[in-house]
Amino acid sequence: MSRSQPCKEPLSQIDQRLLGLLIQARARDRLFPAPAQTDGPPTTIVVAVSGGADSVTLLHLLTRMREPWSLHLVVAHLDHSLRPESVDDARFVAELAAQWALPLVAAKLPPDALAQGGNLEAAARRARYQFLAQVAVEHQIDGHLVEIAVAHTANDQAETVLMNLIRGSGLDGLAGMQPLRPLFVDDRPVPGVRVVRPLLDASRTDILRYLNKHRIPWRQDPTNQDQTFVRNRVRHDILPRMQEINPQIVTALCRTASILAAEAQRADTYSRQALRATQKQAQCAAGADRDRPDMASAWPAGPSNRQIFNLAAFRSLGVAAQRALLRAAGLCLGQPPVALSFDVIERIRQTLSDDSGAGGPYSWVGDLMLTRAHDTFSLHHRGAEPYIPDHPYLGCSWLARHGSRTLPVPGEIAVGDWVLRSELLAGSDLPENWLTQISPWEAYLDAGKVGELALSAPQPGQRFEPLGLNGHGKALADYFTDRKVPRSLRRGWPIVLDGAEIVWVGGRQIADRVRITNHSQEILHLYWVRYERNHTSR
Repeated sequence: MSRSQPCKEPLSQIDQRLLGLLIQARARDRLFPAPAQTDGPPTTIVVAVSGGADSVTLLHLLTRMREPWSLHLVVAHLDHSLRPESVDDARFVAELAAQWALPLVAAKLPPDALAQGGNLEAAARRARYQFLAQVAVEHQIDGHLVEIAVAHTANDQAETVLMNLIRGSGLDGLAGMQPLRPLFVDDRPVPGVRVVRPLLDASRTDILRYLNKHRIPWRQDPTNQDQTFVRNRVRHDILPRMQEINPQIVTALCRTASILAAEAQRADTYSRQALRATQKQAQCAAGADRDRPDMASAWPAGPSNRQIFNLAAFRSLGVAAQRALLRAAGLCLGQPPVALSFDVIERIRQTLSDDSGAGGPYSWVGDLMLTRAHDTFSLHHRGAEPYIPDHPYLGCSWLARHGSRTLPVPGEIAVGDWVLRSELLAGSDLPENWLTQISPWEAYLDAGKVGELALSAPQPGQRFEPLGLNGHGKALADYFTDRKVPRSLRRGWPIVLDGAEIVWVGGRQIADRVRITNHSQEILHLYWVRYERNHTSR
């Protein structure tokens, strides 16, 4: 059978329909953009071609439009090594690309490369997009946009909606596939590369009519008949039964997907408003929403360690808004969408809705944790501080580098945005108001009663003899509880040690043993100040 080359010929009815759908998709969804400069290189489009009817049709249509749209087409084919005849599929695609004068990048997976793990479909899809991402990056010129065109049709959309309904998906899942989305590999965005689906409005009947009209052959994949795969059961069993009730079921499901996609966008607009109104601190990873391209910049961007929210404001939201907010926070913190299932979201939502007190950190999903204070809650990575307080605090990075540091007298130690300073005073130089106007982060000690001091953080089992108890001590943990130091902040709370003995719990109290008396001759003044950025001493 001859392979028809794209050529200029009178447009048949099916040509008008499919080319019209392609042109509409390009304008509506902003696919296949023109080069940024008139004299610049054409836009690179990597076309995923399996050899099946859908992908061959897409390639033929794009070949007809490559000159008017200034496209540089690259054919990409991955042999998954799942069938003996896959070698023939690869040969067919290579011959097609050669006949239509298109560059080809082909690869073959090792035998049994996808045999590990339970879900063969998911493994094959992951390997395919990894390959397509590699091809796209290799053909990217100076960071210019590259699009990966895949040939999903209206029938595929209908099947996807049904499969997501069977799984119990929410609004995003029932919105089906989108015509444009960023490309993610291993849950990370591939810069300057996106996936486009220009044939989502075309039916399988349209595809076959087009190929027959142009006498273009295609390859049949026998695994498409294997009903051990969920999609094939939906395609060959469930959809035909539904067509007995509604002959236009494919159109109806696609229309539902389109409606719900718009509703999902509207819900996300409201969710962004709720997020901004509820957040106390925000640090969010770029590409937070990996389901829809229009939401890719919806959430704050930057390195993500924590999301902090006002608990009362969160509780004032409706159930749907609470779920959307938690999902958005999880995405911002780098969790893949598949990990943020209904059960995962609902478990944390119920936890935040009850009236139990502060606590944590509690495991949420992956390496994400929940820490609750009395009026806030923090979603954060394991090992990261749930809160960054507006006072001196020994963060994880400082503790990892130092653990503790000897405090020079006189001298200073810088910690993040703060500096602990020490100075010696004569007893006569004590300020008149040193007892009444002293800051919580300032202390006066009898210098004659201390040896070498060190800045450190609390350790398990430590005891403290606070001022006023006449040498009677208590467990530091109990002291923190009495003084309402949040549990989430205790790990990095700054304390000053004299050997193994605590002589100052920053922001709270000095030890009774180092208090100033009438016999004190030399005074040690310790105080925290904001770090000056032009200050070089560390």
